[in-house]
Amino acid sequence: MSLKWGVLGAGSVAQRRAMPAIKKADGAELHALLSRDTERAERLAREHGATKAYTTVDTLFGDDALDAIYVSTPVHLHCEQVIAAAERGLHVLCDKPMALTPQECKEMIAACDANRVHLQICFLFRFHSCFQQIRTWINDGRFGQLVHGRMPFLKQYQLAPDEWRAQPEKGGGGCFMDLGPHSVDLLRYLIGEVNAVNAFYNSTTQDTAVEKTGGIFMRFDNGAQAFTDLSFSVPQCDIVLELYGTEGTVWVYNDDGWKIKTYFDGEQQLIASQYEDLYQCQFAHFAACVEESVLPITTGIDGLRANEILAAAYRSGETGQMVLCPAAQ
Repeated sequence: MSLKWGVLGAGSVAQRRAMPAIKKADGAELHALLSRDTERAERLAREHGATKAYTTVDTLFGDDALDAIYVSTPVHLHCEQVIAAAERGLHVLCDKPMALTPQECKEMIAACDANRVHLQICFLFRFHSCFQQIRTWINDGRFGQLVHGRMPFLKQYQLAPDEWRAQPEKGGGGCFMDLGPHSVDLLRYLIGEVNAVNAFYNSTTQDTAVEKTGGIFMRFDNGAQAFTDLSFSVPQCDIVLELYGTEGTVWVYNDDGWKIKTYFDGEQQLIASQYEDLYQCQFAHFAACVEESVLPITTGIDGLRANEILAAAYRSGETGQMVLCPAAQ
């Protein structure tokens, strides 16, 4: 049985990545999409093979054939829309960042739990086979004690003053909120729980109301530390991940495709990684988790923790002080 999906927020990412992935993923079917312009909604439905096209959230959520909603709207809309979907009994895949604030994340989790619907957050890197392999090596003890990690997420993106990402009240921030959820989450997924943060950021490369570049330094419960560099102002960065332990090291970098360079037991090895459609992986995973009634590898709690760490990073950048952010027990 395939889950019938509705896409809420049929913007460029949904068109390029999510909707084609739904059509390819096992256990998924693109049933409906929403665009507030009728002509555009109908055109997109034809182009992507959706059965229905809607122009309001209420009519989309009122489609009794739907099983699940992919929320790909501006961040300030996530909380209200996820809660509304949950109350309609719809399973939810929510884009990152999960919400504007940790409190909103908690409300979204509570609504999904209360209505017994599946909530998954769009942290794509977890699904890549190279990071699954690295996690296996960690669990097998190949690294010894983890010491340090680094994940630069640097790209060139010119913010238009009128777009929602450039408005703090709609996007929550700049590169920290847009790129940071991915790198913060992956480092936490591989290394462990974060308990303290130092950060700095600025917008000196472009006069905007949100940060264009910065860095977040994290301390983990197991004694490791990690740094993620984030920017909208860098045209090229080939390093994807660095992970260092007392007995092993891994670098992941992009050179005509991702490659993994390892150093274990005194020997180096280079492993090529083929292209993987991570959107397709996450939709297939979502369907399998719903079918088997099991938690996904990217839960609402993971979305909440990323938001808590980012909130601590903003406070650190504002105050110039380390900020504690231990996970709730």
